[in-house]
Amino acid sequence: MTAIPPSRYKVVERGRRLVVIDTLTGKPASPEHGQVGSTLPHTPNAPRRTTERPVADAAPRRVDDRSGAAILTTSPFYDLKAPRQIVMDDRFNDRIGKAIGGWLIGLFFAISIAFLFFPWLIVLPFILAFQPKVRAAIRQWITARLDEVQAAS
Repeated sequence: MTAIPPSRYKVVERGRRLVVIDTLTGKPASPEHGQVGSTLPHTPNAPRRTTERPVADAAPRRVDDRSGAAILTTSPFYDLKAPRQIVMDDRFNDRIGKAIGGWLIGLFFAISIAFLFFPWLIVLPFILAFQPKVRAAIRQWITARLDEVQAAS
């Protein structure tokens, strides 16, 4: 068997503190407790490595550069003119937010009543969702609402 080579670093006590010493240079391997900064020489002209993403992203942007508002990218699942990007500014939130809130409240009460009094009606929305004419009518209605919002902004 071969012998283990000697370690490059050793630990010594200086002033009741443990200090790691580099055996090749004879200097501390890290700055002492009271020192600020590093022991490496500072080169102001050294190129910095940045971890920022490049300016031209392949992925679609989620924020509008002009207003700082989020961007909605529509899906063909619910929008006939998809994919399109709509800036979600205050007008969008006023118009669509109130509509979605009203529909969610109405849907909650309808499901609650159906569950309490007519349990078999719970399956009705799922049955209607598979009907092509009903799906087409819902997609046309959503597309019309999105067109109105896009025209207003």
